[in-house]
Amino acid sequence: MAVLLVAALACSRADAPRGAPFRPLRVGDRAPAYTAHGVNGDTVAVGAGAPVLLNVWATWCTSCREEMTDLAVLSRAYASKGVKVVAVSVDAGDGARVRRFADAERLPFVVAHDPDGEVQRRFQAVGVPETYLISATGTLLWVQRGGLHGAASAVRATLDSAIAMSR
Repeated sequence: MAVLLVAALACSRADAPRGAPFRPLRVGDRAPAYTAHGVNGDTVAVGAGAPVLLNVWATWCTSCREEMTDLAVLSRAYASKGVKVVAVSVDAGDGARVRRFADAERLPFVVAHDPDGEVQRRFQAVGVPETYLISATGTLLWVQRGGLHGAASAVRATLDSAIAMSR
């Protein structure tokens, strides 16, 4: 974990001035521009007209793999309300492992692969898993550093609020 923190501290947000101090995003911040490119060809732009629940994960992370069930439940419950769930893997390599995992689990949401860690730099993530709820207009509404287990009611309450705001 210390290695991840040191690596994160060395990174800066792509939209922050060079040399700006590391500061993880907080609720109320403007989410950085980011487009996730799914392993099956889907593309989702964050803050582009629909609320997005953005999860940063890796296949080697046990709690990341476990929370895919929670994300699937949320995706099924909120897809008809316009919420997009996107899980961005930061695994190294060509993405074959990520694609196999997504296919085997039959995940009902966009699974993207970002081997360069662009999502981590832009959101100044300190580790995996991390989950962000971004409004349709690009405001960070909720963040969870660490697993989603036990946070389902907080996610649902914030999602309900985001949906009400976007109408």
